[in-house]
Amino acid sequence: MKKLLLWASIACLAFSCQSQPKEEQGYVQEGDEEVGTYTVSVIDRNIYHLQDYTAAYPVGNILNDSGKVVANNNPSDMYLLVGKKEALLIDLSNEIKWADNAIESLQKVVSDRIDNLPLTITCTHSHGDHLGMLPAYKDNPDVKFVMPKVDFENRTDLFPADQLTLFEEGYQFDLGDLKVNTLMVPGHTPGSMLFFVNGKDMCFSGDAIGSGQGVWIFSLDGYLQYTQGIPKLLAYVNDAANGINKDNLVFWGGHYHQRSGMTQPEGEAMGYKYLEQTQELINQIKDGTAEYTPVKFF
Repeated sequence: MKKLLLWASIACLAFSCQSQPKEEQGYVQEGDEEVGTYTVSVIDRNIYHLQDYTAAYPVGNILNDSGKVVANNNPSDMYLLVGKKEALLIDLSNEIKWADNAIESLQKVVSDRIDNLPLTITCTHSHGDHLGMLPAYKDNPDVKFVMPKVDFENRTDLFPADQLTLFEEGYQFDLGDLKVNTLMVPGHTPGSMLFFVNGKDMCFSGDAIGSGQGVWIFSLDGYLQYTQGIPKLLAYVNDAANGINKDNLVFWGGHYHQRSGMTQPEGEAMGYKYLEQTQELINQIKDGTAEYTPVKFF
């Protein structure tokens, strides 16, 4: 029997980032760039990946001059989509405490790439490591906050009331030439939201289906929600009306660096085969045949 991924060790596709073409008008980036506290990569034309790490403060254990571990950096990712009429920033990363220029760094990354376009900010879910840099925009009267209703209806005090809109699944962000559709897959949180980019076969999934080292489910109720959410997600991907080529589909999680060390070949990690394996694992958990290892590090 083919061995499946353990629930706490799920693979993520090592998807190589593309450079933005020279002929594209607006901001042009070649390869990865460090901007203050962020490393910025290009996923596709006008679609950027922001991770809160640098060469000086890398992913994983941070050592002092004597080699002692003094901190651990677990980057939480943001994704910036720049359309012709507005820009969308998905998630707000960790609160960066290891440098004093984090707010300015994020503001520069975004402003350089969106020019004078209006900015909308949304989040995949309500955990603090995806809201940490809210202070960079909370006092900006020109920014709109459009948040998933289920996770944020009891947290509206985080945002300026006159700049906040709550949405339910099925809502579409229209950025002009880019359109982003939404689907709720609860489990990690009751309202975890996925963002599918029309015509791109890509989805920004936060922590809803994991990022490479596991899906964090915190209760039996969360697990039961997840067992319903995965079939729903599979059905959405397979629905021809949504225009998704499942063979090319890539999920960009909330902690992309966690893909490291995974052994699955391309196309079998954070793509459609990953969803199929997840559904098979759910079935095995239900019938008591799943392999498992008790968690020991809490």
